[in-house]
Amino acid sequence: MRLIILLLFSTLINAQIDTLITINTSSYSNWVYYSFDSHSIIEIDNPESSLDWDLAFQRKHIRTNSGLSGQGNGGAYVDSSLVWNDYWGNDILPENMSFVTDSTLNDFYDVFTHTFNSGIKNAALNSWGWFDDDYHLNVTNYVFYILEADGSNIVKFWPQYYYNQTNQGGYIQLRYETGFQNENLCDSSLGDANNDSLINVVDVVQIVSYVLNNSSFDACQISSSDYNQDGLVNVVDIVNLVSFILS
Repeated sequence: MRLIILLLFSTLINAQIDTLITINTSSYSNWVYYSFDSHSIIEIDNPESSLDWDLAFQRKHIRTNSGLSGQGNGGAYVDSSLVWNDYWGNDILPENMSFVTDSTLNDFYDVFTHTFNSGIKNAALNSWGWFDDDYHLNVTNYVFYILEADGSNIVKFWPQYYYNQTNQGGYIQLRYETGFQNENLCDSSLGDANNDSLINVVDVVQIVSYVLNNSSFDACQISSSDYNQDGLVNVVDIVNLVSFILS
């Protein structure tokens, strides 16, 4: 995949880097993986088990390294009451951000059958643009923040355009700024999925719902639900947690 660097400049104050790029996301089948650490597209053999990528793109769809997409502690936050056009210069992070992890959505267009199928992506980032009756994508410019795969770094994120100069879709131009620290790292105990300082059947029910893909977890919930600390939240964690509660 080709990455077109349109603008890259760094601000040494606060070690923040403001970047403007265009990424070719035009494939209907392949995902393009991006790293904020290297500020580049990277090749990933096993994205589900890799912590090297932070975002993935396919057409309009965007993944974070979290939830059903990967074992990272990433996620996304959106404030649809604000737009970056008026807010980009503000470097104060919102309080009490709750980062959404990746889940299954049912709006992946199949170019061969002309139907919509299910796929995995981030629901918060799904609101960056919408298609009108003429199938033209309209950008919302909502205020987005990305939690990197490590769970400790936050990125200001602004998808600005979807079309290239010849009006072809799937060429996302986005602006982002790195250099922000997550001050609200998870402090809940292992097994405390709802972070209420109690470990009980309520936590088991929430983890079961997440494993069955009936709910999404933020980065803290994933961390506390991974009871055996193997990087996955699955039935093994449920069994171990039930055993702990019964003991």
